[in-house]
Amino acid sequence: MGNLPLEGVRVIDFTWIIAGPTATRYLGMMGAEIIKVGSARRPDPSYRGHAFQAYNQSKLSCALNISKPQGVELAMRLIGTADVVMENFAVGVFERLGLGYDTIVAERPDIIMVSSSGAGHTGPDKDFVAYGSLLQYYTGWNSISGYPDREPIRGGLWADPWVGLELVMVTAAALNHRTITGEGQYVDFSMAEALSASIPEALLDFQMNHRLKQPMGNRDDWWAPHGVYHCKGTDRWVAISVTSKEEWLGLCRVMGRDDLARDPRFASATERWTNQQELDAAITEWTLGLEDYKAMRLLQGAGVPSGPTLDISRVFHEPQLREGGYFTSLQTSDGETRDLPGIGWRFGDGTQPYAAAAPEPGQDNDFVYRELLGLSDTELSRLTQEQVI
Repeated sequence: MGNLPLEGVRVIDFTWIIAGPTATRYLGMMGAEIIKVGSARRPDPSYRGHAFQAYNQSKLSCALNISKPQGVELAMRLIGTADVVMENFAVGVFERLGLGYDTIVAERPDIIMVSSSGAGHTGPDKDFVAYGSLLQYYTGWNSISGYPDREPIRGGLWADPWVGLELVMVTAAALNHRTITGEGQYVDFSMAEALSASIPEALLDFQMNHRLKQPMGNRDDWWAPHGVYHCKGTDRWVAISVTSKEEWLGLCRVMGRDDLARDPRFASATERWTNQQELDAAITEWTLGLEDYKAMRLLQGAGVPSGPTLDISRVFHEPQLREGGYFTSLQTSDGETRDLPGIGWRFGDGTQPYAAAAPEPGQDNDFVYRELLGLSDTELSRLTQEQVI
């Protein structure tokens, strides 16, 4: 087995809450050394909660109060040892502290700095403070989510994990660029733009046809049947998506409904879409007599894309995730052993992702300040007393 792809890369992590910590967690599990910077003055709001344990796996932690000049000086020295700096403060905060890109690039010319904010660092809305759940409204996500003739879906936290994965992608791309050219760079990441890019059909439909996309539940713009169908039991459902003639005929065959295959109302994709209410009723009549996994196995055996819809307890015990190694048992800082989620990819040579429990704040101060920055015991004691560390 070989090395993890990001071994030898050091990331100074000034992020908090969900999106940024998700990104640095993935980078850490790919082998990067992540040093999470925080202080009692500005603790991560998720600290002591279950979310902190998930989003901050595989990191080191140092305590540092960057509201003090000496804290900023130490931050600059720490950044001087790094390859990547990632932050998600409100626009302008990092710059006012004296840690903006123009400043740190003088300390480390090939540094990669990734700055994530609600609307980016330019434009009329740049100074607005935002969280992922709010951005789902701002970008139109929630206006098209839900069922027809009902209130749009409120809240939700899809934005943060989505943005976290995109931050991983752009960071890896910047590292690859630096490997080829030797150049670092500044990445100004807009959460709003990333979210808007995920709904291109709705944006293009308005631009080209002046139509506003409406909520449509689990249905599709083009294909039918496409939805979730009630199965035997309380709150048990199977998702079915038919996108070809072969899949349609396979569905009719497994249901024992050759009459549907011959019915002119369902002869083409367009006609099935037009008459999907009648079609959904026929499918539900069949699925109601089956357990959700049984329905899925019959459908998959006939070549029909399908799967059960699972609540969290069933996901936790799902054999595919268990046997595939997605969950990792780790002893967390409270002394409990928990099965924590891993990452959704595997390395071809069998190398395992690096997985370690989330750190206690400041638990790696000795490594950071003594080994990396070379502070003496006297300096460390003084800075601790002055609440810089």
